[in-house]
Amino acid sequence: MVAMVYSTSLYYFTNDLFREKGIRITIKDLEEVGKKYNTKITNHANKIGAPGFFSKYLLKNYELDIMDITIEGETEESVKMTIRELYNIYGPYETKRGQNEKIAKELKKELQPRA
Repeated sequence: MVAMVYSTSLYYFTNDLFREKGIRITIKDLEEVGKKYNTKITNHANKIGAPGFFSKYLLKNYELDIMDITIEGETEESVKMTIRELYNIYGPYETKRGQNEKIAKELKKELQPRA
């Protein structure tokens, strides 16, 4: 029998997170949270902007780096608990468009304070 895997993705603007809160996303933190909730967390650093000279020239001084974080777990609840813990550590996160971000998008509405 194949176990179902629930997966979602979210991201943080790492330079903003450091400038505003003095916090860096660390692999150690991600591993500890994943272990706590029995989930697998993978991360990938990325630059914002289209590839190519023009985009790099325009954005080079803005340091618009993002950290893509993917969370996988055997239950939807374990994935949600992982997101809640990351939210408690790092604060509000962002999501992209796509089916893979469904859980993170739904939870974002619940976690973030109403304006």
